[in-house]
Amino acid sequence: MRRVVLLHGLGNSGAIWSACAAHWRPDVEVHAPELPWGSAGIAGWRHERDSAALLAEVLAAVPGGADLVVAHSFASMPLLELLGRRAVAGDPPGVAGAVLVNPFYRPSADDFPWAMIAPLLASFPATMAEGVRLQSGNRPIDPALRADIAQRLCEFVGPYGWLRFLDAYLSTPLVPVHTIGTPCLVIGGDRDTTADAAEARTLAAALPRGRESIRTGGGHFPMLADPVWFTGAVHDVLDGPAERARSGSGAYPVGT
Repeated sequence: MRRVVLLHGLGNSGAIWSACAAHWRPDVEVHAPELPWGSAGIAGWRHERDSAALLAEVLAAVPGGADLVVAHSFASMPLLELLGRRAVAGDPPGVAGAVLVNPFYRPSADDFPWAMIAPLLASFPATMAEGVRLQSGNRPIDPALRADIAQRLCEFVGPYGWLRFLDAYLSTPLVPVHTIGTPCLVIGGDRDTTADAAEARTLAAALPRGRESIRTGGGHFPMLADPVWFTGAVHDVLDGPAERARSGSGAYPVGT
C-alpha cells in the first residue's frame, strides 16, 4: 500500500480532492487532512509565521508516513520550505516524492515589482469562484450566488490570511530549491490566472529532480477539472521510486 497525502490550498478544504476519490488505484491509501489555512478554521493560523513547521507536524501524524505528498497552490510553498530546510540540515526529506500543483514561485526578489500586487489580489475572488463552480459539479450554482460565496470566502481569509500568503510568496526566492533532491512533478495550467504557468516551469527547472507538466487549457484546479488525468499523473509519480529501484537507474519516470 502506498500512502499519498493531499494538501489543499488557502481557503479550501480536503473536499477539493473529492472528484478524485473514484479514480485512485486500490493500492493507494489517500490522506487529505484539514490544514490550518483551510476554510474550516483559519482564524488560529492568521498570525502564524511558520507554516512549514505546521506542515511537518501534519506529515508526521500520517500513520506509517507519507510516500508521496501532493501540495496545491499555497500549500506548495510551505512544502518547498520544509524540504529545503531538511536538505540544508542534511536530514531525510521524509517523503519519496512530491507533486506541486499550480505553485507560486519566483527565484529572485527582483521578480516582485510593485505592480504585481494589485492584479494578484484582484484575481483571488475569481479563483475562489472557479473552485466553487467546479466543486458544484452537476448542480450548477447561479453566477451571482457563486460570486457572493467567493467574496465571503475571501472575507473569511481576510487581510491576515492574505498577508500570510503574500509573505510566503515573497519568501520563495529564499528557499534553497537547488538542494532539494526529492523527485518532484510540477503541474501548471496555461489558463491559470492566479498561479502563472511560467512559474511552474521555472520551479521545475530549478529543482534538481523536477519535471514539469503544463496543461493546455488547464486552470487552477486540475483535480476538479480533470480528475482522471490528475490521478493518473500522481500514480505515475508514485510509481517512480519503485520503477527506479527495479531498473537500478537514477532516471525518474514521470508521465506528463
